[in-house]
Amino acid sequence: MIAPAHPQAHLRVGDVSVELRRSSKRRTVALRVGPGGAVLYAPTTVSAERLERFLHEREGWLLGHLAAFARPLRPALGTGSPLPLLGQTLTLEPAPGLKAARREGDALYADPERLHAQLEAWYSRAALEHFRPLVTELAGQLTGMRRQVMPLGALRLTRATGRWGSCTASGDIRLHWRLLLAPEEVARYVAAHEVAHLAQMNHSARYWATLARLMPDYSAPKDWLRERGESLTLWD
Repeated sequence: MIAPAHPQAHLRVGDVSVELRRSSKRRTVALRVGPGGAVLYAPTTVSAERLERFLHEREGWLLGHLAAFARPLRPALGTGSPLPLLGQTLTLEPAPGLKAARREGDALYADPERLHAQLEAWYSRAALEHFRPLVTELAGQLTGMRRQVMPLGALRLTRATGRWGSCTASGDIRLHWRLLLAPEEVARYVAAHEVAHLAQMNHSARYWATLARLMPDYSAPKDWLRERGESLTLWD
């Protein structure tokens, strides 16, 4: 629940205080989060009730970003470091001179001198292997549900900051390799989210109804990604 403090000074989101800065020169409302906390910028004409609704709608995003700034730096990767993979855990093992990261059972071997590049390349290959059949399966389900569906185009990976996936007007789908660091149902949710755009290139009520037919239990992984997506990284 959001409770207002001083109307021109702070608002509260749960236990978090959000500084409020009003200006007669502003035309839009904006929320900024940094290491020092959260600041809400607003025109002087916007009511406190509207600002409370604005914060309530972004509560999960706000708390997630504040938690990311508050967490300690991630320990450097080394021998025995845990590597998440769709809800499972691999163990990092050094292999000097190895040309490419290689998995053997629950161990993932990589050259310490090229660690980040080899891990990202390995996860990217694994992401394509995981998502290709999944996206094809979901697109087939969508075609069986709807008469007018855009044909599925190519599946590609993205490294775009702040975007887990996208669907283009030509039916190409892009998914971030870091989704493999999430539980499997979270990765599936993002794939289903983008596939549903083959039927609705928007986020209308019809779109969400389509997604619900593709993945009836999408709400929980959607919330997980909004609240904990910042944690899906192997290094700071």
